Amino acid sequence: MKNSGTQSGSPQSKTIEAAGDEQLLADIRRGDQKAAAKLVSAYEKTVYRICYRFFADENEAMDAAQEVFIKIFRAIGRFEGRSSLKTWIYRIAANTCISLAEKRKREKEGLLQTMMHWWESFTAASPEDEVLDNETRQLNQQAVAEKVARLPETYRMPVILKDIEGLPLEKISEVLEIPVGTVKSRINRGRRILQESLQAYVYGRLE
Repeated sequence: MKNSGTQSGSPQSKTIEAAGDEQLLADIRRGDQKAAAKLVSAYEKTVYRICYRFFADENEAMDAAQEVFIKIFRAIGRFEGRSSLKTWIYRIAANTCISLAEKRKREKEGLLQTMMHWWESFTAASPEDEVLDNETRQLNQQAVAEKVARLPETYRMPVILKDIEGLPLEKISEVLEIPVGTVKSRINRGRRILQESLQAYVYGRLE
């Protein structure tokens, strides 16, 4: 027995869906709040699912989904119907997730650069330091101090003597009674360990 109803995915059903979308969009553009709520209700689960799959975090997914709908309503007047409404919303959701992830990455890198800049100017305040508020500066100082204290002993003292005390390599060599070449290699290794440790700290704070 044949089904007399319209099958999902058929050309006829797509035409009906498109007609419904056009009416919904027209109502939203006229300022119909019920139509706007209807759009959110129709797509909120889909949008959230996309965001959650991308971030694997409920809070981030909720924030991203909210941002998606903000962008949808801001751009809805420019929707030209070159794709289906669903495809357009998928595209906005995907682009929003990518954009937020890139922004998050830049924020992490920016904080890391700030902390590394502070490390490089550990012993003296510079004009750039004035840009940092006291809370941020204290946080950086505490974090760096803790990470320095956790460096392996082999690298800790050479790094402290060079980067904090400002001693020349020759003087450090004399103090520690090791060759200058060894001093250089230990400082370089210690700095790499410190940078990796600070990077892990920054990413841990912002995740």
